[in-house]
Amino acid sequence: MLKAKHLFTLICCVLAITASQMVSGASRASRKLVPTVERRIHIAPRGANESRYVYVPFDVPAHVARISISYQYDRAKGANTIDIGLFDERSTGSDTDPRGFRGWSGGRRSAFFVSGNDATPGYVPGPIRAGTWRIILGLYQIAPTGVDVTLKINIETENGPRSSTNAELKTNPSVTSASTPIAENSDPSLPEQKVAGNGERWWRGDLHMHTVHSDGDWTVPGLISSARATGLDFIAITDHNTPSHHAEIDRLSKGLKRPLVMRGEEITTYGGHTNAWGLPPGTWIDFRAHPGDAARMSKIVADAHRSGAIISINHPFALCGGCSWSYQDAIRDFDAIEVWNGSWDPTDELALKMWDELLQSGRRMTAIASSDSHRSLNPIGQPTTHVAAKSLSPALLLKAIRQGRVYLTEKAAGPVITFEAGLATGKLRARLNIGDEVHLSAPETIRFLISTQAVPPDATVSLISNGRVVRSFSARADNQPEVIEIDCQQDSYFRLEIRDRTKTVLALTNPIYVKLRR
Repeated sequence: MLKAKHLFTLICCVLAITASQMVSGASRASRKLVPTVERRIHIAPRGANESRYVYVPFDVPAHVARISISYQYDRAKGANTIDIGLFDERSTGSDTDPRGFRGWSGGRRSAFFVSGNDATPGYVPGPIRAGTWRIILGLYQIAPTGVDVTLKINIETENGPRSSTNAELKTNPSVTSASTPIAENSDPSLPEQKVAGNGERWWRGDLHMHTVHSDGDWTVPGLISSARATGLDFIAITDHNTPSHHAEIDRLSKGLKRPLVMRGEEITTYGGHTNAWGLPPGTWIDFRAHPGDAARMSKIVADAHRSGAIISINHPFALCGGCSWSYQDAIRDFDAIEVWNGSWDPTDELALKMWDELLQSGRRMTAIASSDSHRSLNPIGQPTTHVAAKSLSPALLLKAIRQGRVYLTEKAAGPVITFEAGLATGKLRARLNIGDEVHLSAPETIRFLISTQAVPPDATVSLISNGRVVRSFSARADNQPEVIEIDCQQDSYFRLEIRDRTKTVLALTNPIYVKLRR
């Protein structure tokens, strides 16, 4: 009886193994491997009024699990630079159709993939539906003779081999970010600075930085760890032309008290760059504006505002190709301008001059500072943007930035500034601060109280109004406020600059405004 039982068990096992092999063989037989599609196209230089984007269509059949794309071209010693991205079946292949965007890697990668639940950083996972998909090529720079581009498209069906990561992620660990832990760094105990009289405090932050989701080497956890170690209260991660980092920000921000991490996008065109801060999860702002097309740029600004975000002009005089600002007539629509990008240099002087000329014209736009960090060699928080708000929330920070309640320093532990205003007659019940407006019914004398800390003794503090320095004094070591009275006869603005002996900016403020009622 026992032997019969064992014999029965053995027969069952053999039958199970045989059935399994039959199923496995049937599965292999049912696989449909779509042959690699190879396209070779010639791209000629574009005229001033021609689109800088080329769309290469390809067909995607039903039941596809993953699409992998690679491209190559002769860079001709830098004469050719071509960016790449992807739209799915919803797109019509028009520069004005935002539907179906699946990602952008610019010129950072030569290969990428998308699947239902995974994608190369810079790209968005999701359903792979049948239809005509389109590769988008961005013509950053094309040699006079043109260039040939070879594209390879690999399509894997649902029964084909699957992988959660592609070869690039395996061979280049700097590309992946999800597995990097957030370091448990202690805060550097930077002193809390309160805003006099209104329950607000100054929050330290950095509004411009990049990860492996675009052209940075930082990971999202790495930026969060660095911000914590630097003493920053908030950061905005602004990868180029993609929202693929948003999901990772949201996942890592759960339960995180500091820093606050805001979702952003650097909207990178070939005629200037802008930052949108405070985007809803997964929101993409279309970047396809031709250089000089101010109407198109105004639409981009409107799209950002419609999403609930605010938007800035970035490094308008930076020396990188495509960075110089070309959308002059759209400037009036922006909330802010990045006058300080990384270490202070002549391009920042030009941006500062541009901003001051806007103030003189009556256009109120908030000056901000950002590291534009791509890797640890370019530390975040250098420079730092200080924002006045009652609590650390995206809504309050963005509102304060829009109102100009901001001052800027060379680093998080840099100069501490108090800049207040009131009437010399004492008629105002409360002193006003950076970003506020003094309302006068007639010309009066305004009294400014200025104090600084952590400033070199040879530094110079300047009070600037309507494009000129109206007072200058040496930084005081006793922390006593400098009192300056100005007779205001017209609408004016007043802001501070602190420079060292080499004239390098160490800190600057947004204005306090004076408005005469007429």
